[in-house]
Amino acid sequence: MIKEQVIQDFLDVLSSKEPVPGGGGASALCGAVGNALGQMVANLTVGKKKYAEAEPEVKEHLEKMVQLQAEFTALADDDAKVFAPLAKAYSLPSETEEQKAYKAEVMETNLLAASAVPLQIMEKSMHIWMNLPDRDFYRKKSGNL
Repeated sequence: MIKEQVIQDFLDVLSSKEPVPGGGGASALCGAVGNALGQMVANLTVGKKKYAEAEPEVKEHLEKMVQLQAEFTALADDDAKVFAPLAKAYSLPSETEEQKAYKAEVMETNLLAASAVPLQIMEKSMHIWMNLPDRDFYRKKSGNL
């Protein structure tokens, strides 16, 4: 599972000839990292007098971001599960018409499954943006953003 891997180990496998992790797993990991930065901002805000009026909203967003974190790591694993059969399908024989037809059928099924996870990753990425605390509030309070 991705959440139990050392970052360098993940990168070593990602950069190898192995079919997984691939782009979907890398995207999900980037989503998890971006989400973690959003959590950092929220955690730096909670408990500060300067942001007391926004604290309930920030805590609410933080809860959602914690859930998103788990979803991103799960999506990285899901991507590996659905991409591995697709990678195998590429090596199916295609010498006869029967083999070509079978390969096309298997490829279509696996391509559909393999494309679903990246779409979910994109959706979850939008959730990060929607769950960030109001940037205008920070801008007004700090004058620096």
